[in-house]
Amino acid sequence: MTARRSLWLIIAGAALVAVGASIAWLLRDPEPVFAARTGPLVRADTMVARANSGVAEQEIALSSATGVRVQLAVRRPAPTPGDTARRALFLLLGGHERGRGAAALVSDPRGSIVAAMDYPFYGNHRAKGLAVVAQVPAIRRAFYDSPPAVTLALDYLLSRPDVDPSRVELVGASFGASFATIAAARDPRVTRLWIAHGGGKPFVMIDAGLEREIPFAPLRWPVSGLATLLASGPRFAAERWVGRVSPRPVVMLNALEDERISRVSVDALWQAVREPRVQVWLPGRHMQGNRQEVLRALVDTVMALARSGTATMGGPAPSR
Repeated sequence: MTARRSLWLIIAGAALVAVGASIAWLLRDPEPVFAARTGPLVRADTMVARANSGVAEQEIALSSATGVRVQLAVRRPAPTPGDTARRALFLLLGGHERGRGAAALVSDPRGSIVAAMDYPFYGNHRAKGLAVVAQVPAIRRAFYDSPPAVTLALDYLLSRPDVDPSRVELVGASFGASFATIAAARDPRVTRLWIAHGGGKPFVMIDAGLEREIPFAPLRWPVSGLATLLASGPRFAAERWVGRVSPRPVVMLNALEDERISRVSVDALWQAVREPRVQVWLPGRHMQGNRQEVLRALVDTVMALARSGTATMGGPAPSR
């Protein structure tokens, strides 16, 4: 064997080791990171407080001892003299762009307290195209900080005298479904998990999201695979965590014409859910801001099921 060939073999071997080590690091167990980033609430600052049409609204900035920060919007019926009622809490994790603005989607809290939180992302929200590459470290940090941020939000919300700790409803919608599932699996204070327009198999979901930009599948699959790896998709897959929510109820709300979350993804997550569980198929496409009828149907369904007690029942998934 020549010296040059030996050198190339050493270089190739070192490259394989480096690639393997990088993949192992990207796919490392997130539990120790979650634990290290979960800390007690040290500060809660009210930034906005107002009341309109019988609804009191607040925007609050929270900080933990570990440096996790999150901004929260809270809506509840405007208090009246002598009102000491403890109310059911709905904590919403919606799309990454809407964040705490998702609370405004519930125009009438219907006797409950509705809160929505921003994701702990401190990068450039407007990055597009190749500029997203520079945001990968901040995106990954936000992924790992999101479940501890939910715990921080619950620490604050459950310290309020108007919240009933026996009725803590965590709602993960679309992008927020996986983070809500992980948070519910880790935090026993969540009494019921709602997954709205969410699914499993992160590669399948990411690949579907890239289909418009890269229509030719053989070119798209490597990009989808790399994006899934960078997002630690196998570790954050909702189907990996949702079984730990049992025996607390899980409710899945899915759209019959969802163009973003395929039936493959929905079924993969549903199969991983343990009893008690309920699945509801609603008409329409995937939720987004300009589809008010879809959003109204979701809000109405959640509130109606929560009030009726139907969402504590088990049973097989209804057919589409």
